[in-house]
Amino acid sequence: MVYETKPMRRVGFTLIEVLMVLVIMGIASAIVIPMISDTSDMKATSAARQIASTLLYAQTASISTQQKYQVVFNPSNNSYEVQDSGGNVILDPVVGSPYQIQYLSDRRTQNVSLETADFDGSHTVWFDRLGAPYGGAISESPPPLSSGQVVVRVKNKSITIHVEPVTGRITVQ
Repeated sequence: MVYETKPMRRVGFTLIEVLMVLVIMGIASAIVIPMISDTSDMKATSAARQIASTLLYAQTASISTQQKYQVVFNPSNNSYEVQDSGGNVILDPVVGSPYQIQYLSDRRTQNVSLETADFDGSHTVWFDRLGAPYGGAISESPPPLSSGQVVVRVKNKSITIHVEPVTGRITVQ
């Protein structure tokens, strides 16, 4: 009777395989963990997009209702709000509360700083019934906006939101 030997199946991992897995996990964690811990880029981008969205909402509301709406920025308080032509804060159509954004009161945006808001020397931009932007207080025959921008900062990351003269085109850079 002849017995054949079958090759044995390997049951465990070798020490080299375990060490390779640990090295790969160490390299991956060295790359991923710093990305997760520093979210300043994402917070700055989120704040800039929120401001751009608010400006676009005020412009669209002005066109659709044929009334003037303004966005009033307060850099010293890190806040802004949307007002009608009478200076009354309007209701946010999504949540139904006053359309006011206060970065310091929300833990998600506490590190956001509203660096500057400059619309021809004013912290206010408003839109006429055609969506054209103007700086300063709402009036009947204002000079057209020549430049408008808002800058937000989170740590070392700053983003600028531009409002173009005449067209009111809003861009984020």
